[in-house]
Amino acid sequence: MAVFPGEPQSSGFPVWQVCAVLASLVGPPLLAIGLYARHVKKRPSRHRTATVLVLGDIGRSPRMMYHAESLARAGWETHLVGYGDTTPIPSLLETPRVHLHHLHNPPSLLLRLPWVLRAPIRVVTQVFSVMYICVFKIPCNTEILLVQNPPSIPTLLLAQIISNTTRTKLIIDWHNTGYSILAMRLGESSPIVRIAKWFERTFGREAYCHLFVTYALQKFLVNEWHLQGRSVVLHDRPPSQFQHTEISAQLSLWRRIGPAIDPPLPKRLHTTDIRRTGFTEMTPDGPALRPDRPAFILSATSWTADEDFSILLTALDSYQAVKTSGVSDLPGIAMIITGRGELRAEFERQVAKREKAGLWPDICVRCMFLSARDYPLLLGCGDLGISMHQSSSGRDLPMKVVDMFGSGMPVLARGFACIDELVKDGKNGRVFDNEAELGAQLIDTLVGFPHAPKLEALKEYFKPKFPSSPGRRVTAPGKEVEWSSWDDNWDAVMKRGVLDFRRAE
Repeated sequence: MAVFPGEPQSSGFPVWQVCAVLASLVGPPLLAIGLYARHVKKRPSRHRTATVLVLGDIGRSPRMMYHAESLARAGWETHLVGYGDTTPIPSLLETPRVHLHHLHNPPSLLLRLPWVLRAPIRVVTQVFSVMYICVFKIPCNTEILLVQNPPSIPTLLLAQIISNTTRTKLIIDWHNTGYSILAMRLGESSPIVRIAKWFERTFGREAYCHLFVTYALQKFLVNEWHLQGRSVVLHDRPPSQFQHTEISAQLSLWRRIGPAIDPPLPKRLHTTDIRRTGFTEMTPDGPALRPDRPAFILSATSWTADEDFSILLTALDSYQAVKTSGVSDLPGIAMIITGRGELRAEFERQVAKREKAGLWPDICVRCMFLSARDYPLLLGCGDLGISMHQSSSGRDLPMKVVDMFGSGMPVLARGFACIDELVKDGKNGRVFDNEAELGAQLIDTLVGFPHAPKLEALKEYFKPKFPSSPGRRVTAPGKEVEWSSWDDNWDAVMKRGVLDFRRAE
């Protein structure tokens, strides 16, 4: 249509309507930012205060619980933020300076949605919940913000916003890379994985300090992602509650948890006689281990894709075949696998199938979840540990092995790139690559049990390291203690290294 000079032109929308639409889109975010900035400015900043943030279940995040407890023990007022699905370790609950703040769980209806829909809704819920607690509920701008990674989304972005606006020193504790875990679900070529990797690299690059669980992870991230800030390795070490369980306590433990195991233990391992269990008995001289007991083996898992327990099934098949043949002096095996996860049900079906067919007359395997109070006691009863962990990145270590070592228990561990930072093959355990090697190591280690020479030789590694009354170990600030308790190592690396700002700056 022709437009003549002097005739008003119509844009289709009046100017006031366009302005109203823009105001409705931009106004609320700007108002929220203004209120946030005003609130942060009014909040006091307090010395020797810390926020420890984990976008996971606090009770199933041991390293972060240990961090919070250590900070409080060092005199820091510590706010621990995370989900409250599982009861934390008792020592944490008994620490006066630790304040727990629970994130809000999304509606149960969300769990029924497919992952591609569930994940973004959960992220949005987490953003509001974290910002409310960290900025509005915690009464001050804390001196440090210690964040666990992974999960990376939205944790790292929120951490950067909070630390930059409150002038808080950000410390990122790198347990692994989040994108590598996501790649196990979606595949490395997935666009979502590429976006996740960009997000993690971008918002994880800058921090006051980066902590790493291995030298391998430190070297990779510092070189590949050009991390800005201090770079420190803090290997996991066992806290004080992990130690050998006295026989009297073992007797009490089995009486308590035995009836709760489902399906029930075989009659040879569980008896109603209060004077004995499948492993212990009362004698005229007091409680003692039964000479005819089976070897008690332990494993712990989250039942995720980076732990293939089908390898264990095949290895146990091989063990039973050799024992049945009578070639070697092998004990029976009683094994408990602790933890929760979606792959557990299929493993239990495979175990039940073997038991029903009579294929494992000398082997009993049960899965269960224990409280934070009972888990260390159970580990302290074990003869041998098994770790099926195979890192998604190849650069993190299984913390459950550290717990087993603290209990004085050698471990057969699946091999991957940096496992030698923890398991010294032939010294404190053995490393295997497949089911054949695991089966052969089980046989070789347990021959002659309960006086198995090779098992006893592996246990010797721990005896001089954990004396009954260990003295405090001193090392240079920021330097690890070669092998010690969590407290000793944390004091050396964190307290006298990372958190001694005057020395660092």
